[in-house]
Amino acid sequence: MGLFSSGTSNSPVLNWEALKNNGGLGSSKYTYRTKVLGGWLISSFVSEGMGLTFIPDPKHEWDGNSL
Repeated sequence: MGLFSSGTSNSPVLNWEALKNNGGLGSSKYTYRTKVLGGWLISSFVSEGMGLTFIPDPKHEWDGNSL
């Protein structure tokens, strides 16, 4: 199976959930998170592009709100 192949019914699935944004000009328009081993994968989109980052949280305790 290649990196971009369709996989099988046993392939892992990323379930993205939307996070609320409350920012001004230049802030992310859309932000999503998904559980991954050891933490969260965060994806942010603005009109100029996107970003992806990892936040360590081994027990997945973060509720998605600002700290």
